[in-house]
Amino acid sequence: MARRSGEGSRTVRRLTWIAPLALAVSIAHGAEPPRPATGVRYLYLIRHGDYDRDDRADDRVGNGLNALGREQARLVGRRLARLPVRMTSLVSSDFTRARETADIVGRALAMTPARDSLLHECTPPGDRAGAARDTADASEAPCESNLMAAWARYARPSPAADAHDVLICHGNVTRWFVCRALGASTRRWRAMDIGNASITVIAVRADSTTRLVLFSDVGHLPVAKQTWSGRGAGWGSAPAR
Repeated sequence: MARRSGEGSRTVRRLTWIAPLALAVSIAHGAEPPRPATGVRYLYLIRHGDYDRDDRADDRVGNGLNALGREQARLVGRRLARLPVRMTSLVSSDFTRARETADIVGRALAMTPARDSLLHECTPPGDRAGAARDTADASEAPCESNLMAAWARYARPSPAADAHDVLICHGNVTRWFVCRALGASTRRWRAMDIGNASITVIAVRADSTTRLVLFSDVGHLPVAKQTWSGRGAGWGSAPAR
């Protein structure tokens, strides 16, 4: 029995010495801890080019680009093509003015645009000076629901790698997205003017948080070729849109 007890003690001492060494070897040769996801999805929201509005026309199939709108589309397409990134996707609203803008941009990017009716123009609920909230147009609630679905579809993380998605859409859509990205009330979309063929960029991080990178950037358009919803920055002779 004494011999067995001694052997047991030596075994315990050997295990006591080996265990820390085994742990050290495991740490030294084991797998590295997983790195945090760093991919960012960039949404490039491009407002359609200028058009001559005809209130008698069906707004979805009518109201195509005018000559100035086509030139604006060529200029924004050229700017996007010269950026040092590769665009991941190109999608447009199904409204004619957005489709025509996307087709011109697509030629600059060598991409064929897809269409998505979730990006079409509509009027969401918004604060109006001197107007009661219970006087909202009946179409506002469906518009809000539509925009929430569009946000869920496009403002999603891309944790594995950066993504660059171009969305050719409309002024109301873009301004609603900006409010949502900033965590502000989406009713505040009316407080922003936005230029035709402007670039707005929203970054969606891997953890789903969002940042506004650019809003209504028209640096690619000469002043004489800028048109806005409202008066914009107040310069130039182009008419308000």
